Amino acid sequence: MLAPASLDALRRIADRANDVLAAYTPGAEPQFGDVRVALAAQPTGDPLSVAAPPGAWFVTLDERGARTYTRAGSFHIAADGTLQTPGGAPVLGTTGPGDALVPLTLPEPDRALGRCTDVQLEADGTLAYTRTSIDPRTRERATERVVAGRVALARFPAGGNPQRVDATQFAAVAGVVPHVGAPADGTFAALATRTRDTGSIDIDLGLQRLSEAYVAFAALEAAHRAQGAGAKTIMDLLK
Repeated sequence: MLAPASLDALRRIADRANDVLAAYTPGAEPQFGDVRVALAAQPTGDPLSVAAPPGAWFVTLDERGARTYTRAGSFHIAADGTLQTPGGAPVLGTTGPGDALVPLTLPEPDRALGRCTDVQLEADGTLAYTRTSIDPRTRERATERVVAGRVALARFPAGGNPQRVDATQFAAVAGVVPHVGAPADGTFAALATRTRDTGSIDIDLGLQRLSEAYVAFAALEAAHRAQGAGAKTIMDLLK
């Protein structure tokens, strides 16, 4: 049976390894602050990939329907038309001024008819697409810009940052209520469009801390072996 100190050392190795594994995950935040670093977002051609302003979080839902928060803005449209995070969490927003937050979804009629083209997220959080239709009488083709909703952002008060669920998903601390608004609404800055948030984990620091965790475990293992060998020698002398 492993001693408690050895178990703790193994947990540290696992935790440090998880930070390293998440280093290239969009929007990832480290478990340990000593490997956190401010990294610049990367341009991308994806019209649904956006980066939130510093200190702001996208609002999502977990599998139980509870609100969660993420900075992983490499979104996509799921098969049901819902805007989702890379991990499949629905992204919340509003469909009109003053409306409650709901999962943003492309309208079913337009999706069923294949009339949702050029779907994109704009700097103010607007989820828009181009609707193409043909007049059945004149056979003339018409296009129009349609707004499906506007992505919400959240900001937490000082000292009330959300607690980590995993590398990209966070939950509000009990009793802490974030301020919720929208990009470019006067309280939040605009989104960086066609941009990928690269997370905030320094891969070099992460690997260094992981190596240190392995060294610490090796030292404990050596001490345990030495202790075992000493006990065996004592038992042999007593025989």
